[in-house]
Amino acid sequence: MKVVSSTRIYEGRVINLRVDTVEAHGGTHKLEIVEHSGAVVVIAQPAPDEIVLVRQHRHAIGEDTWEVCAGGIDAGETPEAAAIRELREETGYRARTIRRLWSAYSAPGFCNELLHFYHTDAYDVGEPEPDAEEEIEVATFPLSRVREMIERDELRDAKTQVAVLWALRQ
Repeated sequence: MKVVSSTRIYEGRVINLRVDTVEAHGGTHKLEIVEHSGAVVVIAQPAPDEIVLVRQHRHAIGEDTWEVCAGGIDAGETPEAAAIRELREETGYRARTIRRLWSAYSAPGFCNELLHFYHTDAYDVGEPEPDAEEEIEVATFPLSRVREMIERDELRDAKTQVAVLWALRQ
């Protein structure tokens, strides 16, 4: 596949959108690409059979969702620093240790967002420091209950499903 042209049609705070014209399969095609600076996902476990989740309103789906701690990587910030910052901002927890697990693309068919997964089971509890537009509730759940929420289709956030399945296998 050869890129013939690329046009940025939107630049935003969270994402940019570009349209690439590519040569492939004997013709030209337009592909819409969402550009994202990457994000971190933090699996915080106070005990091996528990996981910390945050509840936030997600305007795109018009619902409140329970999710693992996650957020974007700021310009010039390493994924590890972003994970530590997001954990502090969303939950108030200050990680004493944090371990990188793996990375995964969220939706590679149209988006270049790369999620960096981290784990912590050692942290000090403090007060959350959410962004101005965030209203967050923090709670600790038994992994078995969260698994049931997934199975009942009550927890549809993919990064959280992956994180919970990883934690259940540890």
